[in-house]
Amino acid sequence: MDSIQTHKLMNYMRGTYKVLENEWQKNAREIGLTQAEQHVMWIVYLEEEVTITRVSEIGLWDVSTVMQVLKRLKNKLFVKLDKKANDRRVSYVTLTEEGHHKVEASTQYSYAVMNYLDEYRSKSAENAEFLDAMYEFQMEFNQHFHGSEFVKWVERKQVLTT
Repeated sequence: MDSIQTHKLMNYMRGTYKVLENEWQKNAREIGLTQAEQHVMWIVYLEEEVTITRVSEIGLWDVSTVMQVLKRLKNKLFVKLDKKANDRRVSYVTLTEEGHHKVEASTQYSYAVMNYLDEYRSKSAENAEFLDAMYEFQMEFNQHFHGSEFVKWVERKQVLTT
């Protein structure tokens, strides 16, 4: 790939990510959270009880970043950190009742990106096939760069049960 193609690809991918990021941030802000706080809360919700290290692996952050976000969430009474009696070295994160309500509140939003993709998919069988191939590419791309554990976590069947 030449440098012009690389430049185009990087800018188009960044442009796509900015749309997703801006929507995610806006929706999180509407319920009084940052994007990072909402993301951490969803990871904790889906894992039910999770270590700080695991949150950092799934969220693609450094442990220090996760610690900062968890401190804010703990101060807002949305999460609690506990240690097991048999291993005091590891902290486990769980949602509080208020945290569960906040996660549930975050499901009330729709995303323009998803609406666009649904509309694009419905226009033709070729579009649907293209989006399916793009989805497969995204899985393979993330497996290459973030590993199979990350992809397995993302692909788990996950249902909101609060």
